[in-house]
Amino acid sequence: MAATELSSAALLGIVYYALCSSIMLVINKVTISLIPLPGLVFCIQFLTTFLAIVVGKASGLLKVDDLTMNKAKQFAPYVVAFVLSIYCNGKVLQYCNVETLITFRACSPLAVSILDWVFLGREFPALRSMLALIGVVIGAVGYVLCDSEFQMRGVSAYGWVSLYLVVIIFEMTYAKHMVSSVKFDSVIWGSVLYTNALAAGPMMMLGFGSGELSQVSEVSWSVGGLAMLVLCSVLGICMNWSGWNCRSQISAAAYTLLGVACKLISVLLNVLIWDKHASPLGIFWLIVCLLSSIFYRQAPMSSSK
Repeated sequence: MAATELSSAALLGIVYYALCSSIMLVINKVTISLIPLPGLVFCIQFLTTFLAIVVGKASGLLKVDDLTMNKAKQFAPYVVAFVLSIYCNGKVLQYCNVETLITFRACSPLAVSILDWVFLGREFPALRSMLALIGVVIGAVGYVLCDSEFQMRGVSAYGWVSLYLVVIIFEMTYAKHMVSSVKFDSVIWGSVLYTNALAAGPMMMLGFGSGELSQVSEVSWSVGGLAMLVLCSVLGICMNWSGWNCRSQISAAAYTLLGVACKLISVLLNVLIWDKHASPLGIFWLIVCLLSSIFYRQAPMSSSK
């Protein structure tokens, strides 16, 4: 993604978010492999972040808005999409490799760029940016066609990840609307507070509804698994803050594409520590996705808005 016309604060936010996002995906994958209860894992992450903010506010370390019913109603549609995307994310990591998740998400910036233009006051993407986004989609299609999961089970292998793609497109677009329209004294920490406070309950219900409660006794609760659960919960705080901070400074399409491009670090880490990664040809198509994203340039605000 081109760095022209971005402020130093935006560039710093991009780097911090890229680092957190890249590491978090691999940490979540390892955690869910050791504790195959994605609903429980993510619920603990949400509660950890929520409690950290409450303690920070009570001690005077953080300036955070109070929880109010009016803002909670405004956040409700986003939280529903957020919970579904996180849960689908966990299910994809449970059944597929990391590259499958990354490649399907690579298809989302093209749709979000159109929604940016229709709803969020951005200009229509320039030819260079459209070609870059189309290159990302071509790479994704190439990956799917050579993926062993697709060859063995066809479209049924992609149920969870297809749902994830639809939800993430809505989430990325609506979240940018939230940052622009909801008034906070502390925009970043306020958004993090509302997201995690409202998401913990629905995530718990999703976990129970999918039968995770009956599976708790079957899980091998090793020291390593618990250590990874603690680590991903703490990193969740950094991920939440960096995500909302970055989202507030760039367009919805640019943020969505960044979430794809920065995953190259995830792939490198995944190849080093995990035994269920894509074939060399699959990695090639993944790199096509990521290289195409470099040529994307954020669309400016429309002068007519």
